[in-house]
Amino acid sequence: MPELLHVPSNHPLNGIRDDLKEKFRASQESLLELEFSSGYDLCARAVSDLKVNLSVPEELRDTPATSFGDRKHKALMKLFIDALLKDGMPEHAVGKQAETLAQRVELLRAFKHPDAVVEFAEEKVTDIVRRFPVSAKQIQCGRNPGDVLDPYIFAAAQGLIYIDDFEGTITATVSHKVLMMIEGLIGHLHEDVIGFMRGNVRVPEPRGKDQESFDPQMNPFPGADLVQPPLSNRPVRFHQLKSKTGSAKGGDGARLGIQLKKLREYYGGEVFYDALIGNTLRGHRSMAGVLKQEPNVVVLVGDAAFRELTGSSVGPELLLRLYQSTFEVVARKSGYKLEEVVKSVFASFQERLEKEDSGAGFIELVLHDAVNGPANEQDSRLSRPEGVQAMASESPAASTDEVLPNDSEP
Repeated sequence: MPELLHVPSNHPLNGIRDDLKEKFRASQESLLELEFSSGYDLCARAVSDLKVNLSVPEELRDTPATSFGDRKHKALMKLFIDALLKDGMPEHAVGKQAETLAQRVELLRAFKHPDAVVEFAEEKVTDIVRRFPVSAKQIQCGRNPGDVLDPYIFAAAQGLIYIDDFEGTITATVSHKVLMMIEGLIGHLHEDVIGFMRGNVRVPEPRGKDQESFDPQMNPFPGADLVQPPLSNRPVRFHQLKSKTGSAKGGDGARLGIQLKKLREYYGGEVFYDALIGNTLRGHRSMAGVLKQEPNVVVLVGDAAFRELTGSSVGPELLLRLYQSTFEVVARKSGYKLEEVVKSVFASFQERLEKEDSGAGFIELVLHDAVNGPANEQDSRLSRPEGVQAMASESPAASTDEVLPNDSEP
């Protein structure tokens, strides 16, 4: 197995597992300037990939690939529109073609193998879309039996926002559940997709019984979501990623600070705590806890975080372009229609009301389903889940909340 670049052979990074070291070496060799000698070459690759009949502008031969790849989307669009018109393409057709070419340049700027990353993202998104709620039963209870629709929040939405429009309340409820699932997806997708970007490596999930502690082989990077292997002009960097500044609890800061400090002391280099969405450090919930344990951590939010993570001045746009390409494909394939789901759920409630003929209303049905159940499943004195009984015998003060899994939808 070849050694890593830019570090001595006895550096601790050369002692990590071969599969990880292979990813680190590939990341070091994936930099845009190593693959494309100029903006002309990068543009020509985009044109070739899309099989477009276009003469690549000659002036791009004097433009570095990174400078061309870091152009704003509108600037790329203008360049391609002008080039397509110059080659004789009808004006009505150039807009869509220019959009596609600009997106391809952005994907190539971000990823060495963009199609593989898009395919990966499509699989992740498709898996979540398959679990979007489509029935009244799924609206009223998630995969976790304890994740039931709160009738009081439902009543508040009905009374304060939608008044007599029950179908509108269902629309809000379905939308909320879907958005919560998307929020959980996006957080993990950020880690994976940014980990695929040039110069980055996504850290694998911890192995072994103790997944919090450092172990050079089983858990070599606790506290880091991705690593940027060393380059000729910078040391190794370890990054903990959050979607936004409020994603982590304040109490998590101390543990994360200790983990990042261990990484810096063992491997050297720099440690970062990044929140992608945010325009100020004010109100950061866990920054103080992290810095108390590891004052060397660089805490970043928003554009500052993207610049370090992507090495690009248009990092947020590069990530957005990947997602837009992915969502468009998945939406077309899945065929999920919120309006159709809402109508189906509404019809289901109406059918129940007519069938039961109890005089109850929509909200009363939600209330009944949310609180009624067999007594032995509601009272721990009558029946306790396996595992809770054992915990109770060891510690009388233990509560079921501490031992019961919570695997409800994000």
